[in-house]
Amino acid sequence: MSIYNYVNYLNPQNRTLLEEYKKASQNEMWLSTIILSLTIIDNILSDENNLDHIDGLDINHFKNSRDFHWLRSRRNQILHYKGPKDGFLGNKDSTNVLKKDSLRADKIIQKCFVDLFR
Repeated sequence: MSIYNYVNYLNPQNRTLLEEYKKASQNEMWLSTIILSLTIIDNILSDENNLDHIDGLDINHFKNSRDFHWLRSRRNQILHYKGPKDGFLGNKDSTNVLKKDSLRADKIIQKCFVDLFR
């Protein structure tokens, strides 16, 4: 199932972010998709209105997942420079690294939607 099937669960801000995420994915904007995926997830997790749809145990489980921590770490590496990182070395493999990380971020956001809005 596509994450776009869950739009009705999202607040207006997250709907707009999800549209940007979709456009970034379609246009191979790998960094943007990584950043936006975590932004959308964080907004879902902090929106008190979602408590009508999401079980607190599912939130805890997701927040403690290895994938969620990887996504936060990777997003922080992108936004906060602390020396050279994979994907930013300026070599021909950099784009492949970012694409691979973007695909992983996409799997994480899909898992978030499926696990939390089931």
